[in-house]
Amino acid sequence: MTLPAAISYASRGWRVLLLWWILPDGSCACGASDCGNKGKHPQPEACPKGCHSATTDAAIITEWLTKWPSANIGIATGQESGIWVLDVDPRHGGHVTLEDLEPTHGKLPTSIRAKTGSGGEHVLWKHPGDGRLSNSAGRLGAGLDVRADGGYIVAAPSNHA
Repeated sequence: MTLPAAISYASRGWRVLLLWWILPDGSCACGASDCGNKGKHPQPEACPKGCHSATTDAAIITEWLTKWPSANIGIATGQESGIWVLDVDPRHGGHVTLEDLEPTHGKLPTSIRAKTGSGGEHVLWKHPGDGRLSNSAGRLGAGLDVRADGGYIVAAPSNHA
């Protein structure tokens, strides 16, 4: 199930990276007992440079997911993938922040949207292509994060803690 999704993302030009996964006991496969980013951080054997190791090469992605079939997958954001993502996190009030911004700025235009494991959403946008769109957390408002150059998102069908 994960491999076809990863290959589909790569076929769009979105660079895929391998992430740790959630074990049956709810812990992160990275083995850190205090892991604060369970199943959401790069698996270093496959992606030693984190999101900078991401690829669109189907053979490499197939090799990774054959070796680690339980792995979660991420999509590297930024100029090289051609996308940036608005991450709307309801746990930090992201949906409320968007509603508060709409009277001044209008509703978000139609775009690709994906539900996240936390009940939020990722809104994908075409990258402007200048390589200068940086990641931010909360700069646009509470619960709104930007994932762009040097960032990544966890992608379906990854498992969430």
